This record gives sequence, C-alpha cells and structure tokens, in this order.
Amino acid sequence: MSKVATVGVIANPASSRDVRRIVARGPATTANDKINMLVRLMEGLGGAGVNTVISMSDAGGIAAGLAGLSTRKSASNWPVLHFVDQEITHTPTDTVTAVEHMAERGVDAIVVLGGDGTNRLLIGKSGDIPVASISSGTNNAFPSRHEPTVVGLAVGFLATGRVDRQRCSYRAKTLQVSDGSTSTKALVDMAILDGDRIATGAIWDVTSLREVFLCFAEPHAIGLSSLGGRLRPVCRRDPHGLRITVDERSNHRVLAPIAPGLVRDIGVAHVDVMSAGNAVEVDVSSGVIALDGERAHRFPERRSVTVSLDLDGPIVLDVQRAMQLAAEGQQVEEHNARPHTTDPSQTHPTNHEGESND
Repeated sequence: MSKVATVGVIANPASSRDVRRIVARGPATTANDKINMLVRLMEGLGGAGVNTVISMSDAGGIAAGLAGLSTRKSASNWPVLHFVDQEITHTPTDTVTAVEHMAERGVDAIVVLGGDGTNRLLIGKSGDIPVASISSGTNNAFPSRHEPTVVGLAVGFLATGRVDRQRCSYRAKTLQVSDGSTSTKALVDMAILDGDRIATGAIWDVTSLREVFLCFAEPHAIGLSSLGGRLRPVCRRDPHGLRITVDERSNHRVLAPIAPGLVRDIGVAHVDVMSAGNAVEVDVSSGVIALDGERAHRFPERRSVTVSLDLDGPIVLDVQRAMQLAAEGQQVEEHNARPHTTDPSQTHPTNHEGESND
C-alpha cells in the first residue's frame, strides 16, 4: 500500500537569464515556460499518488501562476498545493530558504527546475532527501532532460514507496574548494581563470582558462564539463573525476561546446584522474575561480587553494531507473491479479494487435 507522500518543488525564477543568451545562443526559459513545466510535473505527481506539494514562493509570477491554475477543474488530480511562507530577496537565498523549510517539513523528495547553479545551492541543505532536477537553465550538465510529466511519475513512485529508493538513487559527487579561510563546493565543475570579466558571472570566453576540475564528464554534455567528455568520459557514479590543465600553446586541441551555440577549440596540456578524497593544491594568480560555470571568487593577488573530490553531494533520483522498477512492479501486480487459466470464460478477448478490448 502506498504511503502518504509530500514533495517539495523549487522553481528558480532567475534561471536561464545570464549573458550566454547574448554572446552565444543560450535558450531563454520564460516564467510561462516554467509554469507549463510545473503543470506537467503536477500531473505526474498526482497520477503517482502524491498527496501534497510544497512549492517555493517567488515574485516572478511562477508561484502565482501555478496557484491560479491549481483552482481549475483541470487540476482536480493534482496534489494539494502549498507555498513556503518566505521573505523574497531576489537572491540565491530564496532557494536555500525554501529547501531548508522543505527539509524541516520532512518532504519525501524535492524537484528542482533550474540549471547547474540552482542545483548547487542544494549541497548541504537537502540532506538525505532524494532530488530530481528538470533542466530550465542555460548550461544544464547536472539536471535531467526528461519530460516533466515522467519526472513527476518517477518522483511520485519513489515518494509513495512504490519503488525502492536504494535501487533508483545515488549520492552525487562534489568538488570542494578551499583557500584556508573560506570553503565552497560545486556539483559539476570548478575552473581557474587568469583573467576576469567583471561585467558578467557566466563563463563563455575560454581564452583565460587555466585549470578545469570535473565531477563527471559526459560526451554529450554542454559547458566546461564537455571538455572532459571529449577527452576522457567519466560517469556520474564513478568514484573519481578529472583535472584538466589548459594551455593555448598546446598542439593537443579539443573541440568542445562551451555554451549553447558556442563551440571552441581548446588547447590541453594534461589530463589527470582525481580520486575521491585526494586533495590537489593549486596556485592561483590574480584571477577568478568559477563554480558550475559561474564566477564565484575573485582573487586580487596570488594564493594557494586546495581542491578535493568528495562523495557527499545530494542524493539524486535516477528517473529512468525508477520508471523501469515501477514497470517491473506493475508487471508483477498484473500477473497476480490475473492468474493464468485455460478456461475461456476467465480470459479476455483480444484484438488483432494483442491488446485487450475491454
């Protein structure tokens, strides 16, 4: 029997608004687009038997739009919808506050609409709550690209206990960066750049790129992690990552999609495997450290930083695996409900395609 289930929803109103929409061809995901994704998500969650959804509040029209749609007859199968009572600051603090509230309420899972930067905010906040991410940012290496309806079903099957959490989720890797006084983490990549462009936070000009550290590297990815994917692919569940030293003078050239519609030829000097738990010390000259494609720390003078790969990221739901397990469970249920019999009176007629006519 399914248990009473509550799911948290984070929809970042600021995702997909960075400079890569201008200098490259990054997509612009509007508030209406995000509301549409949430509607499809709610249909999936309701169909899977989720009772309650707690959604992040915002001043960008997403929460208001979803609240309005929830009162319509077409939303009769949705879970009961609540919103986090929070002060809106128009900063990443809004996401962090919402996640902390959801954790306090004991939600069974959290769904995130956003890009790599939005998902990074959940590190250390989501605890042991499984997370499913839907791509709605500019660079989206971490989020899945599954249809939101399917994500809703998968999350619902997990939250209601219809699939085994241990069999369809895993602990994500993180990169920890410390300079002795401060420490921060990334979910996908950490980059060191010699120069800086003060006017923008997003990384799109790779001429000053010096070092890239990666949690995983998929050949089909977009962003800095695509560089590793083209060199030495690393799966999300592998207990290691990569360190790539960039040198434009190198004869070893790699063609990588740095942003949507932006492909660059990059010189690579070295590629090294990073094992989990091993720290790497790097000297940083005047420049910037970027986390998950966004500038995070600017250094006016040379200093040493330590980078390590850890296995302490958020618990991530494998949507495809969850749906597979749900299908296997459904097959068992049908088999038990309709035992094999040779009595024609106990069988259902079938059409020419082998499907039941009833």
